[in-house]
Amino acid sequence: MTHNYSFLLGQAPDPESATLRFERLIQDAGWRDHVEKMAEADLAVLIQLISMSHFLFRFLLRHPEAISLLHNPPALEAGRFASLPDMHALRLYKYQELLKITWTDLCGNHDYRQVLLHLSQLAENVIVRCLQLVTIRHKHPSHQKEPAQFCVFAMGKLGARELNYSSDVDLIFVCDGDDDLRRDAHAFQEEVTEQIRRFNQAMEETTENGFLYRVDLKLRPWGRSGALVLSVDQTEHYYEASTEAWERFAWLRARIIAGNSALGEDLLERLQPFIYLRTLGSDDLQRFIEIKGQMAQQRRQQGSWNVKLGEGGIRDIEFFIQMLQAVNASARPRLKTTNTMDALQELVQGGFVASEDGRMIHDAYLFLRRLENRLQMIDEQQTHQLPDQIEQRTKIACSLGFGPAREARTVEEFDRALEQHRKISLACFERILPST
Repeated sequence: MTHNYSFLLGQAPDPESATLRFERLIQDAGWRDHVEKMAEADLAVLIQLISMSHFLFRFLLRHPEAISLLHNPPALEAGRFASLPDMHALRLYKYQELLKITWTDLCGNHDYRQVLLHLSQLAENVIVRCLQLVTIRHKHPSHQKEPAQFCVFAMGKLGARELNYSSDVDLIFVCDGDDDLRRDAHAFQEEVTEQIRRFNQAMEETTENGFLYRVDLKLRPWGRSGALVLSVDQTEHYYEASTEAWERFAWLRARIIAGNSALGEDLLERLQPFIYLRTLGSDDLQRFIEIKGQMAQQRRQQGSWNVKLGEGGIRDIEFFIQMLQAVNASARPRLKTTNTMDALQELVQGGFVASEDGRMIHDAYLFLRRLENRLQMIDEQQTHQLPDQIEQRTKIACSLGFGPAREARTVEEFDRALEQHRKISLACFERILPST
């Protein structure tokens, strides 16, 4: 098949880097053969991928055989990762799957919620297998047949099944209570703590083949100063005394992903009165007002606009939806979902949000999440700052389908669309306790 390479490279988000990278890739005979057989639409996506993502381009250089994966759907079923023998194989699995998910993302013909779901499922798979590997490697023979005596909760975007390309994974570990153990509770807690440390080290170890995920454990009781794991009883007692509204919002997204699910379900049941308000008292209102004020203060300290925390950013919509969940879910149990868009749908169906408003919020949220992921797709860095430089901004706009990188209207149309979605997001923020 004969391709017009010059035209396709000229349509890339960064034509110059795309040309250099493409020429470097096709030095490999296998790559040349594969490229020549590709449909033109697929080749355009490949060129966009190597133009946008530095880290995936480097991955393809190290693993030229990975080009054969591009048309394959993500392999996220449990059977696809359960047999991975070591951390090296697990890292390779992660980047192979990330490559396929990115391909799907850039093709642009899927509901974007599916991309977020795939990113989340990939991280969940990696967490589960990493825990298994560190446990197998250090397990005492007498414990081999025991069921897991701790539970892992995914929080934040992983709990919501809305992970980014380069999110930290927010986790909370909980173990059996004293009454559930037939051995010394302190020794057991120390044993689980050591396992968490090994898991953390394995997840964050960086090699020439990349890393798994950055793990964030600061959402646990008492944050960084607290123990890495508490029992169910200790955790329940902590939240019974908590007056922090942000901790309630954090648990709105809590989802069991590994370990003893019965243990986790027990804790979630105990925490229902903490997570979901039955009445809205003056103290609760004051705490919500304080959170809103902190958000407003934080955005005033930003430099470049921040797609997550800035005015009209992602957090405005999330805060709006979580407020309505926390206040109304006790009366409408279907609002007890960890996923932002599922919660929005329930709010519309329950009459809390008008149908047209719900549609606009849905579109604004997914637009902002796509933008956030384009920023993180470049270097696998946890960045949320939209660059002010016209070259970088144009690159992002082109990757989102607003036109060729070499035309001025591309970034103008992107900025116009962004402004419209930011207004919708900001309106959500301003609807929360509007008298404050």
